[in-house]
Amino acid sequence: MVKSLLLTQRKIFLKQRKRIISLAIALCLTLAATLLLFNLDVTGALISTIISIGLDPMRAQLVTFLLVTSGVAFIGALLSRQRGVAMLVASFAFVVSYLLSFVRLELQPSHDPGGTLEALNGLALLHTSSMMFALAYLCSFIGAAVGLTMSDVVLYPLLHLGILLWQRIERSGQLRQPEQSTLHADSRAEYTLRNGMCTWLEVGLMLICLVLASGASALFEFSPDVGIHTLPALASANGLPAHGTIVEDQVVSPSLDGQKKPFLVYLPPSYNTPLGRYRRYPTLYLLHGSPGRDSDWFTGGEANQTADTLITSDKMPEIILVLPDGNGRGGETSEWGNSGDGQQLMENYVAIDLVHYIDRTYRTIAEPAYRGIGGNSMGAFGAMNIAIHHPDVFGFVISLGGYYRADGSIWGTKVVYRQENSPIDVLPHDKQAWHLKMFIGAATHDQPYYGDSIQFVQELDRLHIQHVFDIENGYHEWSVWQTQLYHAFLWLPTILGLAATMG
Repeated sequence: MVKSLLLTQRKIFLKQRKRIISLAIALCLTLAATLLLFNLDVTGALISTIISIGLDPMRAQLVTFLLVTSGVAFIGALLSRQRGVAMLVASFAFVVSYLLSFVRLELQPSHDPGGTLEALNGLALLHTSSMMFALAYLCSFIGAAVGLTMSDVVLYPLLHLGILLWQRIERSGQLRQPEQSTLHADSRAEYTLRNGMCTWLEVGLMLICLVLASGASALFEFSPDVGIHTLPALASANGLPAHGTIVEDQVVSPSLDGQKKPFLVYLPPSYNTPLGRYRRYPTLYLLHGSPGRDSDWFTGGEANQTADTLITSDKMPEIILVLPDGNGRGGETSEWGNSGDGQQLMENYVAIDLVHYIDRTYRTIAEPAYRGIGGNSMGAFGAMNIAIHHPDVFGFVISLGGYYRADGSIWGTKVVYRQENSPIDVLPHDKQAWHLKMFIGAATHDQPYYGDSIQFVQELDRLHIQHVFDIENGYHEWSVWQTQLYHAFLWLPTILGLAATMG
């Protein structure tokens, strides 16, 4: 009996020692993978590659470190067959290499485009950091799972075959007697319980990460720092509110066969006050890019915050902002245009249906000189295309990070129709559109849009069309468009007239 217990204890000791050695080897292998992938050469090259396909540096950096985290877990699990160790080391490496640097950066003072110090939203920073860690953990799980599968399918069979061949040579053909398991029943029960608890803890952590990561789409659609810094408390003069009001509305569009289209409206601070009850306001329609939705100019562009800041400081007139939804039929971007097959008249929806509804429902100055349209990327193209087609509806246009030739399947195959929807081709022959006042924004590293904007502005110069060209150092990103919208809002008083529009 005593001998049996001693054998059992020795078996447990050897098993534990083997597990410790296995974990140590797994740790070393995963750390080696971390040093291999988490270095400036690898991450820098990957960031540059992602930027070259259209992402800005902040989003490219986040995507890069998530990919590298997955790669570390993959290599660690492939070589060591220890998924848990690979995941933990990879997640910890993400925290040290990226997340801590991101937090330190966000803790630095932040200013809006006009130099106003923005307030840090601590809860937003905590929430964003939690989402990033959850994403990293999920990426490490995917990498480790794939690595473990590859190990089972490719590496482990080869290793096992090598071991068998070695044993066959070493033992000169002698058969090895099967070992009898001498583990005590209590030890087996303890081992099973411990494994079960670890499994349930892992499942619980995975569910928490899935919940946290479910709201992470904004990090990739806009920027990892979206919503972390907000404007400080504003104090308006004349006893007016310091902030405008955002309302949700919808309209039934005859141009879209009776489709009910939602949109958002920013009403300036005085709109709902006794002082503003009899006032009418200029209007600016802001179109989103692709992919996108009606709220993008509030979430990513901070149009409402910028308007609040400049209105309360008397640097821009009070204005109504309208943010429509330009998503078309499934599988295609609308380009904010009338499709070549005539089945989706998105341009008519904006320029006719929506404008008529806004002018009937809200206290607007229903004149082209006081009605503008703008947007970013696809929205910039759509805004310019619609404005040129309807200079009797819109008097000014703001085009940020846009292009000026019709592109995409929505236009069909007719070359003439594409030319009719290409502002750079239409403008030289449409003298009525020469009266439009234009604000063009571009970023130096935003290709091909920067080149498109340069070419379009050169045409405006040849035609002597009034315009402002705002060039920023940056990429195809919301931080650039925030700055340029700020500058465009400062431009509004010069085209709308201070006396007519400012309280």
